[in-house]
Amino acid sequence: MKEIVREVQQRLNKEDVKVPEQLVGVDPHVRHIMEKLDIDYHDGQAIKMGDTSKKVLGIYGIAGVGKTVLAKYVYSHLCYLYVVRSFAGKIQAEIEHHDTLYVQNKLISDLSDGNAQPFKSSENALKFIKKNFKKSKILLLLDDVKDHEQLSELVGKLDWLGPGSRVIVTSQRNDVLKNVDGAETFVLRLMGKDEALTLFCRHAFGADSPRRKFKTLSRKIVTATGRLPLALQVVGSSLCLEDSVEVWKETLAALKAAPHKSVQAALEKSYTNLDENEQQIFLDIACFFVGKDNRIPYYMWADCKYSPSKSILALNAGSLVEIGEDNKLRMHEILKNFGREMVKKESRKEPCKRSRLYDHEEALHVLKKRKGTEVVEALRLEFGDRSEEHTMLDCDEFDGLENLRFLKLDRADIQGNFGDRLSSLRWLDWQGCPKNINVRRLNLNLQNLVVLNLSGSQVDGDWRGWELLKQARKLKVLKLTGCAQLIATPEFPASMELERLILEGCSKLAVIHPSFGNLTKLVYLNLKGCSCLSELPDLGPMRALKELVIDGTSITRIDFQEGSMRKLQILSALSCERLTEISDSITHLKSVTYLALDGSDIGTLPEPIGSLEQLKTLSLKNCERLIDLPDGIGKLTSLQALDLSNTAISKLPTSVKDLKAMKVLRMRRTFIREFPRAILNLEKLEEIDFSLCRNLEGMVPDEIRGSSSLAVLNLSSTQICALPACLSLLSRLQKLDISRCDKLESLPELPSSLIIVR
Repeated sequence: MKEIVREVQQRLNKEDVKVPEQLVGVDPHVRHIMEKLDIDYHDGQAIKMGDTSKKVLGIYGIAGVGKTVLAKYVYSHLCYLYVVRSFAGKIQAEIEHHDTLYVQNKLISDLSDGNAQPFKSSENALKFIKKNFKKSKILLLLDDVKDHEQLSELVGKLDWLGPGSRVIVTSQRNDVLKNVDGAETFVLRLMGKDEALTLFCRHAFGADSPRRKFKTLSRKIVTATGRLPLALQVVGSSLCLEDSVEVWKETLAALKAAPHKSVQAALEKSYTNLDENEQQIFLDIACFFVGKDNRIPYYMWADCKYSPSKSILALNAGSLVEIGEDNKLRMHEILKNFGREMVKKESRKEPCKRSRLYDHEEALHVLKKRKGTEVVEALRLEFGDRSEEHTMLDCDEFDGLENLRFLKLDRADIQGNFGDRLSSLRWLDWQGCPKNINVRRLNLNLQNLVVLNLSGSQVDGDWRGWELLKQARKLKVLKLTGCAQLIATPEFPASMELERLILEGCSKLAVIHPSFGNLTKLVYLNLKGCSCLSELPDLGPMRALKELVIDGTSITRIDFQEGSMRKLQILSALSCERLTEISDSITHLKSVTYLALDGSDIGTLPEPIGSLEQLKTLSLKNCERLIDLPDGIGKLTSLQALDLSNTAISKLPTSVKDLKAMKVLRMRRTFIREFPRAILNLEKLEEIDFSLCRNLEGMVPDEIRGSSSLAVLNLSSTQICALPACLSLLSRLQKLDISRCDKLESLPELPSSLIIVR
């Protein structure tokens, strides 16, 4: 009878955790998490555990995204499988209000069914945890762990788990389990638009859709909350009994200006956990750099001793900043608004006492009223095409701004003798600067400048402003994007330590000044869209160059000197329509990992291309004259992605069987006639795309069973007539596209792992 009672209690299990009733869109997350935890989960019920001895999972995301709710929901579905279990909630708050020992004693009490005496020291509590639970099958939820140090102080190394145990940890930091071998991760993203609207409506109207009167306002409010579940819940609840349209409009206006106070409080907690350097960089990004290349502000932050490499990693780990594959800084809208609100809080009524002036009107007011103070570190003006505004600024208007390190002038004109007023400036963003400025007369004194952006300006070879290059001896970044009148680059001083030169979109640029050879520390050169440039400059001295972008230029041949370009990692030559030859000198690129020649006029690749031992990505799509690949391709032992789409290739060389690291093969709209057997035993291959290969016929060979990692198989619009019976053995296959395969009459048994079938 005791066993029956215990079993019933476990299955009912209502006392452990309380889960909100109005959950939206949680099921797909739960299924994914259960899979990572190796739990057999069907029809909303956890059936049994897999054979895995123990599993640890971290659920990450920004404050208010719903990590705790999701974790508690999963925990509640697993409880009846465990006798020994514990939910430790709000760990950071508990430790702040009490201490680590308090949480440890609660944890030990839960896992000991209340039979353990409280410990008086954290060290003894840790010893007890490690000694007494190694044989127990445990379910543990550790909610809101600050970082891996706090986790270690709390429970040690999680090596005390018994067979069949499961641990779920929620945290804003994605590195909280970095010391736990085999730990799984789940990043909780923002809700979709429809799900967010449903959640809001459930709290605001008690229904899944808005009342007609508030339909438009509801959608706008959902957008203003950034689709953050916490904000949707609290704002919806606050408007539940409110029938005044004006109140709803005022709520919308307030949300556009700053996050809701409950969200603000949650985010402030994350913000205060950052060190001073991380806070500085977070505020800079929120005010100025969302959507910008993270590699450029790095130079300003480094010169200001903000430790950007370490700080950016910390911000990323804390779910406060993301860096996309394009190196762009990304920040959730609600975090951006929160950062700007933190700056406003520095002085509500006097913008001149804030560290950052990102609003054009406020920045211009401070200058025109000569209210500059030493507090202001960054100031942005955006005149754009506002021709009605007076864009002339006098040097006296910059009085008091002696600590200014970032200045965006944007089409403004300046006059007077600046003296030391801008001597602290690290970044001058002067897009659309006037053609007729006299730098000597301005006496800008930019000896600390590391970034200069003159994009969209009418500068040319005779522009007198090139004197700036001699003055700015610490300059690391020169950006001249879209300078349409620039025919020849300026002369580069011998002492220049420039690392990034961006000439993208200089459509008339045809001549690179011989002094280019002085830029021996250059790591990045961007000539994209310089359509008049038919010959590359001498890159021999560029021993530090890591990235070369020559997309859309008129070059006809790629040739490198022996001993040069040894550090080059990325070579992008997209849409170089006159490029007909890649010389054998490409073998000098010993460090290249990415090579893209899409849209060029080449007919083949040099045989020695196999010497590029570090190459991971080779993209040749839209090279319509490319008819074959050399056998040397098989020597690219590091190659992970090969794209041959829209080429004239009809057959792969047999040497591709040696591309053991290959993960992605795309050959859309090529002339292959049969499924290439040489790729079928590549165990790491995850994607095969032969769509629109209208000559491809026959059956997919049985040997495809050797592609054990295959997740995507696209055969749409081909003449394939049969799929092998062994297809069901591909346990990782998630997407199968056989649409418009008119000769395919029947299907074999398909693997249960499939998510999308077309």
